[in-house]
Amino acid sequence: MTAQEFWNIRIRFLNLCAVYYVVQLIRCVLFSFIIFALILILRKTVLKNKVFFKGALWSLFVPVLFIGKMKFFYENRIGVKLFSRFTAMCMNHVWICWLYLCVVLLYTARLLRRRKELKRMVTGMERRMVDGTIIYVTDIPVTPSTVGAFRPKIVIPEVILKEYDRKEFQTILLHEKTHIRLGHLLFYLMWDILRVLLWLNPLFAMSTKYFREDMEEICDRVTIKRSECKAYDYGQLLLKSMMILQAESEDFNMYAAFTGNKEYRSVRQRVTRIAAYKPYKRAVAAGTLIAVVLYVTAAFLWMQHVSYGRCNPLDSIVVYDMGTGTKLISDGEALREAASYDENYIYVNTKIFQELIKDSTVSSENICFYVGGYYKLPGIGAGSGGFGYLETGDSENGILKIGYEETEDILGLILKII
Repeated sequence: MTAQEFWNIRIRFLNLCAVYYVVQLIRCVLFSFIIFALILILRKTVLKNKVFFKGALWSLFVPVLFIGKMKFFYENRIGVKLFSRFTAMCMNHVWICWLYLCVVLLYTARLLRRRKELKRMVTGMERRMVDGTIIYVTDIPVTPSTVGAFRPKIVIPEVILKEYDRKEFQTILLHEKTHIRLGHLLFYLMWDILRVLLWLNPLFAMSTKYFREDMEEICDRVTIKRSECKAYDYGQLLLKSMMILQAESEDFNMYAAFTGNKEYRSVRQRVTRIAAYKPYKRAVAAGTLIAVVLYVTAAFLWMQHVSYGRCNPLDSIVVYDMGTGTKLISDGEALREAASYDENYIYVNTKIFQELIKDSTVSSENICFYVGGYYKLPGIGAGSGGFGYLETGDSENGILKIGYEETEDILGLILKII
């Protein structure tokens, strides 16, 4: 194998991977528009005042990343009609796939850089133990927040520690702990992953505000109930935070505490939601959580059932002329009458096969059978399972029995796994 052939094989492999993933991702993008329409309509209408149900709506996005391999796109008449041209376009113009992946990489790099800068900033803050909880204290008049999906750190400005009494501080601390307890930091990370992979849908960036608002509203409700304080007192605490931080910095733009990303929430909207607080039953919240878990589990299992696997067996027989490297006979009814195979051998009816190649001048020593194999998706990522030469077979009662060898290399193994 020449150096040029070596690199050509690897370039073809990378192009195949790009097509395989981008075809799936863009299908996910298209379906995500439907999910957005459903969520944005329901949260503004029938679920407007149903805090937990409104927050649970966002779980509808969890299965979206798994729909790309659904058999619907290949075996349903509507799916074929709508998506076959797009799939062919990606396969014929691989640069489209690479362009999509380049934007994914750039977007990922941007988010990782911001997270790294935030982590470096928090690590440099003073670390204190207050009321049995480790917090990170900053002199900057910022809103109390929690950062870090896997190792969360609570950040509190020094001015809050000075101006708040113990009960008020405990309420703020409880709010941040509630974010951690409810898994909101992991939800934010998952949302960022969706934004990156499905960047072609601008609604992910535009709706981040609504997603965080709904998580914040849930956190406020749970904090009020767990702290056993009145909604009025909780709202007053929020306004006090605003006034203290405003007094500390002219740059503070009147946004409320606890928000993490202050540009996403206005104080007025949040206080209005807190004022509308009504006691809720824990069973309702627990039931909503159980329903979400059941939905996500059922949706994932159903997606697996109606989708192609990571590696799908291919029942195929193709005959090649290895002297010229060209396909001699494609898989089909005629070839199936002449040849069959099992796990170890290829069986050829010599009389019927000779009829198939009677017009060909190919030498028998160059006739090769490729059988079995696998594919990632129909038309994408096919690989042969094994090959055997016609002249190596042993004839018995007009049937040629050919032992075949598996054709597998490192790239083929990687392709099966990814």
